[in-house]
Amino acid sequence: MKRNIGTRPGVQNSVPKGIVMRLCVLTLCSFLAFGSLAGGFAAAAQSDPSAVLSQARAALGGDAIFVARGLHIRSDVLVVGIKGTQEQWQDLAGGRYADYQEAGPISGADGYDGRDYWVRDSSGNVHVEGATEARLQAIDNAFLNGYALYRPDHGGATLAAQEDQQSGSATYHVVRVTPPGGSPLDLWFDARTGLPYRAVLPLGAQTYTLTLDDYRRFGGVMVAYHLHGESDTGNAEDTRIAAIDANPPAIDEHVRKPASTMHDFSMAGGAVSTSVPFTLIDNHVYLDVRLNGKGPFRFVFDSGGANLIDPGVLRELGVGREGTMQGSGVGSQTEESAFARLSLLQVGQARLTNQVFLVVPVRAGFGIAGGAPIDGLIGYEVLARYVTTYDYQHHRVVLRMPGTTATSSLGAPVPFLFHNNTPQISGRIDGTLADMTVDTGSRSAISILKPFADAHPNVVPATVTAAGVNGFGVGGASVGRLGRVASLQLGPYTVRNVIGDYSQQTKGAFADPYVAGNIGGAVWKRFSVTFDYPHQTMYLQPNVDFSKPENFDRSGMFLINRSGKVTTLDVRPGTPAAAAGMAKGDVIDRIDGRGAAQMSLAEIRSTLMRPAGTRLRLLVVRGSQSRTIELTLRDYV
Repeated sequence: MKRNIGTRPGVQNSVPKGIVMRLCVLTLCSFLAFGSLAGGFAAAAQSDPSAVLSQARAALGGDAIFVARGLHIRSDVLVVGIKGTQEQWQDLAGGRYADYQEAGPISGADGYDGRDYWVRDSSGNVHVEGATEARLQAIDNAFLNGYALYRPDHGGATLAAQEDQQSGSATYHVVRVTPPGGSPLDLWFDARTGLPYRAVLPLGAQTYTLTLDDYRRFGGVMVAYHLHGESDTGNAEDTRIAAIDANPPAIDEHVRKPASTMHDFSMAGGAVSTSVPFTLIDNHVYLDVRLNGKGPFRFVFDSGGANLIDPGVLRELGVGREGTMQGSGVGSQTEESAFARLSLLQVGQARLTNQVFLVVPVRAGFGIAGGAPIDGLIGYEVLARYVTTYDYQHHRVVLRMPGTTATSSLGAPVPFLFHNNTPQISGRIDGTLADMTVDTGSRSAISILKPFADAHPNVVPATVTAAGVNGFGVGGASVGRLGRVASLQLGPYTVRNVIGDYSQQTKGAFADPYVAGNIGGAVWKRFSVTFDYPHQTMYLQPNVDFSKPENFDRSGMFLINRSGKVTTLDVRPGTPAAAAGMAKGDVIDRIDGRGAAQMSLAEIRSTLMRPAGTRLRLLVVRGSQSRTIELTLRDYV
């Protein structure tokens, strides 16, 4: 979760069941691979990859590694401070696999059935992750699970020698392996024993590292019975094998994609739909929810997010939390979070029971930059259960029980894939084919991610602003330039002349190399948007605002509410605010004689969107000094 111009509440969970790295089942034991490289290594010479893999094959057991056709592995796990167990089923010949984890709020499963990479959450909901990142991961997993790397032709993989690494008296040979059609990963081998020692895998905007030890012999093959994983966002886990069965019976049944088994949602009174009013603030959808029968609480409904809740709300509910992990979002930093389970979530007449929430400081994080106070966020978990319409024209969300509405009445169908639980569609940015995520939790029209813009410079307009803060959410501020997107094609519709955020982020969700852009509320509010998650289809119906010109900030300031004071987080160079002498850290005390502290950020932002030429008198406090600044609004994008 991620996003942009203006605030972005979502958080990107660094430990989703979908992020899985499997490396040669017996050697690396198939588990979540996290992390960044450990420091302290000095560069040395390179070693011949074929020779390194030949030594590893012999160390692992030679031809014995090809004997087993399937495996059933049972392990004890400690994931972000939560103890649990895991069962893994591996079809070594066919490259299929399935992992089932029981670990309290992060229980779930994932697997590859030979065609689809699927994920099941703790509620029993199953969906296919079809975006590029998941496809590459499945290809890598299928390749490595069958030990093809250790065959004479290395399974057709491309090999590249990397610099040997040394730590103390130990030397490690490093080979970069790119399976056919897959993505590259670095494998480290102990020069003395020949055994695999470490695997390093970049997945999207994150990097994962797995370290192996406690090798023991099983069926003539050396097996690492202990694995330690870490992410570059600071999460850790440990896996210890408890038992291994070779060639288990009925493996086809266990590696098959399961059906969804959700039984945790309904409508009160037997209704088939519910219409819930919402307030549109900074293009975010704010609505009221009830939790464990208490409330209402104000939440943002975000198609790019998941269940989030502020710790203060948990205290009001008297609910505890468990585990500790780091989550990333729109910014470059990470936020500490935990997990909590609520017995009841109510959205209008819709009822969801036994729901898991990530606990993050929403009020003090996203809340300080949001246009209105916020207690939490709902997203994927609700959308996965109901056919959901965001009716922006009439400011209402309609939740329908599956199978109760004729889709022909919902608008033009646009198929989507899942990218880490977020819908991803194919469209065009100024004529260039682009895969883009659908994010009602962003207030911008579109954020164009830096890797895509670097690879397609034609999508960057000739005139863009200087870099500045374009958003604020989990992980802090996001930085980007602003420019005009001439055309954005979405299904049969083309939205024209919208403001694009050309992200400069090199970390966090906006550094994802597999996504071109993130489409936000400034575009979606031009439609009635319906999501049918089980059928991976969204429906678009233009509304009266479809062709309305986009209104935008004409000051050049990004403001937050810090402890009740309207504070300037950033002033973009070359804008009216910069020309007027505003600076980061300035506190706006009054606007045209009105106390800024008595105004919401949404109201202040609306004031800063007044027509070009509007003059505003600001009483500004800097340190212990105050002065009056005259700000003349103008278009700078």
